[in-house]
Amino acid sequence: MDDLDAMIDSLIPHRTSGRRFITGLLLGLIGGGAAAALLMPRSGPALRAWLAERAQAWLGQARNTLTGEQPL
Repeated sequence: MDDLDAMIDSLIPHRTSGRRFITGLLLGLIGGGAAAALLMPRSGPALRAWLAERAQAWLGQARNTLTGEQPL
């Protein structure tokens, strides 16, 4: 019976801290972002201009959401 209990225990995943999940998630986000930046069909200056434009749009949307204003 001890062998059966040991076998069942080995099949049940043990809980781990969320730290490993968060670390993997962050590493995946960083790696995915780096891969996307390398594979984008834009030159450096064009990419930076596009990113700045998108960041301004996202900030504007966040500001409108937080203040409750409607976009024009």
